[in-house]
Amino acid sequence: MLALRGSIVAAALGLAALAPAYAEDIVVTQYKADPSGASFAIAIEKGFFKKHGVNITEVISGEGGGTSVRNVIASDLGYGEVSPAPVISAIKEGQDIKIVNFGTRSLASNVVIVMPNSPIQKIEDLKGKKWGISNPKSLGEMSAVLTVEKAGLKPEDVQRVALGNLQGALTAMENGAIDVTSVPGILYRSRGNDQKYRVILKPKDLPRMTPGIGIATGDLMRKNPDKLRRIIAARQEAVQWMYKNPKESGEILAKVWAPLPPAAVQILLDELLDAQFYSEGGIEDAPMENVVRAMKITGMIDTDVDLKTVIDKSFLPDNLKNVK
Repeated sequence: MLALRGSIVAAALGLAALAPAYAEDIVVTQYKADPSGASFAIAIEKGFFKKHGVNITEVISGEGGGTSVRNVIASDLGYGEVSPAPVISAIKEGQDIKIVNFGTRSLASNVVIVMPNSPIQKIEDLKGKKWGISNPKSLGEMSAVLTVEKAGLKPEDVQRVALGNLQGALTAMENGAIDVTSVPGILYRSRGNDQKYRVILKPKDLPRMTPGIGIATGDLMRKNPDKLRRIIAARQEAVQWMYKNPKESGEILAKVWAPLPPAAVQILLDELLDAQFYSEGGIEDAPMENVVRAMKITGMIDTDVDLKTVIDKSFLPDNLKNVK
């Protein structure tokens, strides 16, 4: 009997060690306005976090930029998904954080659009034109310079015009003040925008620069490395499930991306999956190198970045550690 009780106690302690006693939130940049963080909705809904012994039950939508990075640093969890440029800047300033996994692999969450009557038919026609962005040194400006480069043009061949926000860019384009802009797919398919504008560059054709990466604080990495590994593993399983189950994934994400109609959600998700937008977590060289190059072109940094100083691959599953 004593032996049986000892076994029960040991088992209970083992379970207690695996699952935390309280629910935790995770910070994801622009969670409902940008599709980059979709895997977290899937991981929560399908129970992958709980399966891996992590009790993450809610997502907090970050405002973006340095604000989201600071939110992750201040959070109890110490992990979140944010844009890479402000992370690199924060590390250069001495913040104790690292990039520990990829969330997304390209700029496929956006579309490049013009007015229906625009003479611009392809990206090469942009030479001498005006591209509307929200703000200087933003992800939108980084996207613009890399897209222009992909067309074989120089960044200075296209004038970038800052208009404060994406809605401002759309209004300016409608009034003829700019010629082209890029917007998230969710915004493009909202409120009939897909009938108001013409796409000249689809998600699959956009440059390989990651807009979403997982970061962890030094505190989490040192004090609870196994927990960090479980978070990344749960997210990996969610991404694998999305590719295998696109229809059910769309039904789950329709709740997150509302009021976008379910049919539009499915179209958007299918485009993203076809573009291999979502990463299982492996940190690829080219998308990160493009981040650094775009940061230099837009004046965010003036020197090269040794990516080994901002990345830690040791928490990735073994099959992702050698991804190049």
